Amino acid sequence: MEVVSVTTRLEHPIVVGAAGTGEGDVALEWAARTAARTGAGLVVVHASEPEALAARMAGGEAVAVTAVLEAEEETVADLRAHVTALGERLGVEARLDTSRGSPVAALLAHQDSAALLVVGTGRKSAVEEFLLGSTSLGVAAHAHRPVAVVNPGVDVDALTHGQIGLGIDGSRDSARAARAALALADLTGAAVTALSTWFLEVVDGYVVTEPDSPEWAAVERRHAEALVRALQPAVEAYPQVPVDWEVRRGPVVPTLLDAARAWDALVVGSRGRGAVRGRLLGSVSQRLMRAAPCPVVVSRAS
Repeated sequence: MEVVSVTTRLEHPIVVGAAGTGEGDVALEWAARTAARTGAGLVVVHASEPEALAARMAGGEAVAVTAVLEAEEETVADLRAHVTALGERLGVEARLDTSRGSPVAALLAHQDSAALLVVGTGRKSAVEEFLLGSTSLGVAAHAHRPVAVVNPGVDVDALTHGQIGLGIDGSRDSARAARAALALADLTGAAVTALSTWFLEVVDGYVVTEPDSPEWAAVERRHAEALVRALQPAVEAYPQVPVDWEVRRGPVVPTLLDAARAWDALVVGSRGRGAVRGRLLGSVSQRLMRAAPCPVVVSRAS
């Protein structure tokens, strides 16, 4: 992704979580480059629980605790050096914030002063994330700021398309996501492509399968109208941002993943429901977070 200057600048910093030294950390690199493009500061948050880790490893033996604490001190020192070098390389005001405790809580503690929260997904399987939870899932499910999730497979250098993707289903979440997508496009000088998908639709008791049929046209028209309604407030707020839209038939996740190969970021609503939001962040959002070829911005608020 080429670092360019834009007229609009972010007043609040981009806040990114970092677990290790930062070398090879795709989420940290993307956050830093985005900060450079938007004129924002960068806050790198590193939180750990070494005592708890040592206790799990060796039943709380003093030797294990000491070793883990020493390793954590080295990790923080390496990460501090990397953050300093990253800021100097990109011309970004960057600082490291360290704490003891939950990484999710540490990141959420910064959200009121953040323009955007950024997290990586690590390499846990879907089963591991469901059983154990994860920083990315916890932050995306509970934040009231947009959260960019960058999985390890994203090639940051390839994000040069000048297009922000927006997944729309016509819901209230979609309208909030639309505003976040156009705001990001405005800040980075990109255009927006809004995509609505459909797959299995039943009209008058029959599954719609014929592209040239009146039923197919009616389904496409209904999705297009919902898409335009969801987009309208954001378009009025950001009239300078180029916006295109498309209705495409196909399963939602594979269709969005295919389209995302031509996007620099994909913005979606959370669709999470219920009291245990950490487990009920929308399944579509979760699957996109793990597999998208670009950062996925989950927006529960504008």
